[in-house]
Amino acid sequence: MIATISMAAPRATSRSKFAAQAVGVVAALGMMTGCVTNDSGGPTNQTTGTFLGAALGGTVGGLAFGSAGGVIGGALVGALAGNLVGRALDDQERRRLAEATQRAYGSETDEPVVYTVEPKATAQTAQAPAQPTIVAAKPVGPKASRPDGSTCRPIELTATKNGQTTRDTTTFCQAAGSSELKPVSV
Repeated sequence: MIATISMAAPRATSRSKFAAQAVGVVAALGMMTGCVTNDSGGPTNQTTGTFLGAALGGTVGGLAFGSAGGVIGGALVGALAGNLVGRALDDQERRRLAEATQRAYGSETDEPVVYTVEPKATAQTAQAPAQPTIVAAKPVGPKASRPDGSTCRPIELTATKNGQTTRDTTTFCQAAGSSELKPVSV
């Protein structure tokens, strides 16, 4: 029994070290990301994504590998993933893309519906104007009826933000008697 007790003590110590390292990494990231704010004084979407991704990645990496290297590696991978997600479209851009999708779905032609979303004016954009975001939705096939009574149509969605273009084709369906579009996998 004495051997069992003495073997358990180093394990508890390594867990304490791991917890201290994880807290240190999260605290350091919190201090770094707290300096980047949006117009209203809160953190930007990108900053929030970076911080949450790092915290989650560090925790998972530490639990998986049980070492400081696992915590740091997981935090770095999580921060990168969270940063990329945080760069996604903002609320205004998503609303305009949804509006373009609705109009494209009901269109009799295959012409794209395109909107330009101007960036909000800030002290930073006054010095270096930000590029507008372009969102578009284009029908890429005819409407088709399904056995459940819904009507579906494939729509190509495009967003160009900060010089990077993302394009995806999604099939949207509208239930009989409804005006709401829902993306489906076919």
